[in-house]
Order: sequence, then C-alpha cells, then structure tokens
Amino acid sequence: MSEDQVARNLQGMDNVDFIGWNNGDWHGTFSDYHTDDVVVEVKGMDTTQGLSAHIEAMDSLVKATTGETPNQVVSHPIAFGSGEWTCVVGEFENGERMVTVARWRDGKIAEEYIWL
Repeated sequence: MSEDQVARNLQGMDNVDFIGWNNGDWHGTFSDYHTDDVVVEVKGMDTTQGLSAHIEAMDSLVKATTGETPNQVVSHPIAFGSGEWTCVVGEFENGERMVTVARWRDGKIAEEYIWL
C-alpha cells in the first residue's frame, strides 16, 4: 500500500471523527467509512461484529456518557499509518483522549481497536 493510500485512510479517519462522530451521523459519514462486516473492539473488552452492531454500541456509549450529543473530537495530534493500518489519537474538547487503531480495506475500516 502506498503512502498516498495511508494519507487517504488518515483523511478518512478525520472524516469519521470530525464529521461522523461529532455530528452523531451514524448512517451517513460514519457508515461510509466502515465495512458492513467491520469488527470493533473497545477497551480490549467489548467487541462488535458488523456495522449495525458498531453503530448501536457507539450510539449507546454516547447516550450513556454525554446524552444525545457526542463529546466532540477537536484534533488528532498524533496520526500515522503503515500499509493497511492507521493509528490516531483523538483529543476531545474536555481534554480526554482516545486511541484508534484501524485496518483499512478498500477505503473503509474493516477492523478497529478503540481505547477511551
């Protein structure tokens, strides 16, 4: 995979967080950047399989922690990739951070590991 592809995948991660996540746009931008069969592990414990399960889990997480509006991701101060993998640190408006490691397939996230 070329450096151009890694750059596109990192731009995709920006779109996932800054547009999809921040706006709770689960069935638009957020979905556009995940495969239908995506496997997502959160905090090394909770695993979902499939896009619908991932959306349901993220929507439930937002409602349980901040209500209807997701805690806003304001920056990715660390972002890099190699081959089909990317890693970003997302910084929230309240100063908290999350780390997302993703494996990409055809411009979409096929596998994702998130630590909040």
